[in-house]
Amino acid sequence: MDTQDEMHKAPATCESCRVGFMAAVVFSPFDAAKELFRQRRCSLCIETHNRNAAAESELHRQSFNSNKTRSDWELICPAEFRLFSEGGNTDLPRLAMDVPKLPTITMHPLGNRGLIIRGGTGAGKTRSMYRLFRVYFDKVPRPRLIALSSGQFDRQARDAAGTFTLSQWFDRLAKCDALFIDDIGKGKWTPATASQFWELVDERTKNRKPIFLTTNLNGETLVASLGLDRDIAEPLLRRIRENCDVVVLNK
Repeated sequence: MDTQDEMHKAPATCESCRVGFMAAVVFSPFDAAKELFRQRRCSLCIETHNRNAAAESELHRQSFNSNKTRSDWELICPAEFRLFSEGGNTDLPRLAMDVPKLPTITMHPLGNRGLIIRGGTGAGKTRSMYRLFRVYFDKVPRPRLIALSSGQFDRQARDAAGTFTLSQWFDRLAKCDALFIDDIGKGKWTPATASQFWELVDERTKNRKPIFLTTNLNGETLVASLGLDRDIAEPLLRRIRENCDVVVLNK
């Protein structure tokens, strides 16, 4: 027997609005006195309840996505360089005032050309580059972004070599959509680390993958600081210049 055949109507008071209505009642097809279901709310209150439940579910989804976005960004950008609104220590209005070229930097397209931001200590190089990376981070679909300090690059290269995971580490950096190395030339790299950097530049530029760098140094002093042999240093500098735009910040 169809359930519709067993549905009846009975007077009831809506448990939400306390207004009387005719409630749907379903009885068992095997026992006419046994109720299987009784409507508790009027149709209007049911619609209101469903809308509120849907709105609450959407708010929960947005909150989850917002928290996920925040945690993903925190994995890329250190607290010092995140905005106040991102839980960090960077004041965007002040950065925009200190770095007049910030709009030019944040408009750099994510394509095959990278970007070098050069300037003295305190010029806002790193904060500006992370603002560009935040623009990339908010793209849909989200690109694969990796950001490392010069020291982190050196430590990871040496750790990967020591644990025989160098190939996996190198491939991860070679294949991401945008790679940023901060303060390159600051601190002494081992010859093995410098060699890995050259290989990485070579691999990424051959595959039209952009590289993003910040540095205090010009091209010649940068490659000299890496301690590479001349036959490697010159092609490295040429590759970087051919595949990266340069923004100079003055402090």
